[in-house]
Amino acid sequence: MKRSLAIFFLLLLAACGQRSCREAAKEYPEGKGKYLYEMHCASCHGVKGDGKGAVAQYLWPKPRDFTAGIFKFRTTRGPIPSDHDLLQTMIKGVPGSSMPGWEMLAKEEWQAILSHVKSFNPRLAQQKAPRSVDIPEEPKATDASIQAGKVLFEKAGCVACHGPQGKGDGPGAMVLKDVWGDRIAPRDLTRGPLKWGNTANDIYRTLMLGIPGTPMPNYEHTFTREQIWSLVHFIQSIQRKLPEGYDPSNPHRNLISAGRVQGEIPLDHEAEVWKKARPIPVFLKPLWYEPRATEWLSVKALQNGKEIAFYIQWEDDRMDVEGERKDGVAVQLPVDEIREPVQLPYLGMGSPGRKVNIWQWKAGSFTEFNAAGVGNLETQNLGQQNVSGKGIYENGQWHVILKRPFKSLFSHDAPILNLGWLSFALWDADLPTHRGPEAFSEWIRYELQE
Repeated sequence: MKRSLAIFFLLLLAACGQRSCREAAKEYPEGKGKYLYEMHCASCHGVKGDGKGAVAQYLWPKPRDFTAGIFKFRTTRGPIPSDHDLLQTMIKGVPGSSMPGWEMLAKEEWQAILSHVKSFNPRLAQQKAPRSVDIPEEPKATDASIQAGKVLFEKAGCVACHGPQGKGDGPGAMVLKDVWGDRIAPRDLTRGPLKWGNTANDIYRTLMLGIPGTPMPNYEHTFTREQIWSLVHFIQSIQRKLPEGYDPSNPHRNLISAGRVQGEIPLDHEAEVWKKARPIPVFLKPLWYEPRATEWLSVKALQNGKEIAFYIQWEDDRMDVEGERKDGVAVQLPVDEIREPVQLPYLGMGSPGRKVNIWQWKAGSFTEFNAAGVGNLETQNLGQQNVSGKGIYENGQWHVILKRPFKSLFSHDAPILNLGWLSFALWDADLPTHRGPEAFSEWIRYELQE
């Protein structure tokens, strides 16, 4: 278990910074952008921006090579994306990949990272991006337009990659490669959010411009506007609805509010107080993309002034509690109080100066860990562990509750704050074996309600 968890947090080094920008200015005279890039991005994209970071070999899809100057997501024609395009990718992340979004950073911090990213490619730094393309006015979606889009989806060859039902399982899906020769997977169009936006205009733009560097072609000069809109309407018709309360455009969508209750917090997930608690959908990023990987957690939180509990629920086709590989979930919290997001520890295992406290449930057992950097993971002594809970598998779903007192006698435990940070990781033993868990979340804020 210890080895598995250590590998997991080794893989998640593409995370938030560990020292303030004031400290960065002292350590990196070259500038804040270089410092922030190395804290946030270099472990995947490489110090040189060539996509060869320390953990890139464990990730799929592969991190972008900035030096090549080929960017998948842009609103412009030609190879040069706008600054806005690059910022949107960094801030929002890329669903279906391990690229997280870091909306919590300040605008000036992202601008500094952007300047450093552009320095990896002279053309990107020197040439001005063309004007963003115009999207024509959308006609009303009708049964006829959806059916026309379905016919076009089949006849135009979309099913070869995305499959007859749009699930990314077409006959050519397993042999697709990008311009770098790396295998690439078509997105499951029925799951969301999509890689470059879920609005009708977003989908139209993707169909119109294609995705450079991938087998996804552009259809601007192949189909009429009406045909592209029909494709948009068909794609939207097969998409599952995003979980209630999840708005991809809202940076506060993941705020987890811990409602206050009287008395003991029950470990029965069907207790009335849990039924009344508001579920928060948490979108997960895979380390290694698998079509069947879980993309969503549902998280509820309660507190009674003395202890806090998180109820985590997710779908799983099979209960795996035997053998070396087991189903599991973990919550990670910073040990130190975070005054500004740039001070957050590495999402992967923290650092000597920014430690993390990890609560893990795996197939019925609860374990607390402390980490202070790669290779520095320790299991807390049994006498010092104070996380308890319960995990139940029912009707294709896991229901896991983790609970811990506010106050702790141990300095290595994370404090429970009125406003704090946490992240999640998920193990699904159904899926092919890859190093670490199957998916993880970004840093998320939690808040204690009075």
